[in-house]
Amino acid sequence: MSTQPSTEREYRQGPSLGTVIWGAVVVSLAALIVAGRLGWFAVDPGMVAVVLLLVGGLGLVVGGVVAAARGRRGPAGAGTPEERAEP
Repeated sequence: MSTQPSTEREYRQGPSLGTVIWGAVVVSLAALIVAGRLGWFAVDPGMVAVVLLLVGGLGLVVGGVVAAARGRRGPAGAGTPEERAEP
């Protein structure tokens, strides 16, 4: 067993941000269409689709920017690849 810290990148588990956002877009669209069909309120399906796609797209862009910024810094205390290399 080695006492050296592992240099392997740790991968997060669970669904990706894109999967969660697209799932939310599909569920929201379906819920609004069903509510409109039940007569709870009037829904313009075209406008609902445009708004949901706009919000979903913005969520994906913001999530990508946050992930890219987090990826550049790397894990805390990791240092440069040269600093992590064994002597």
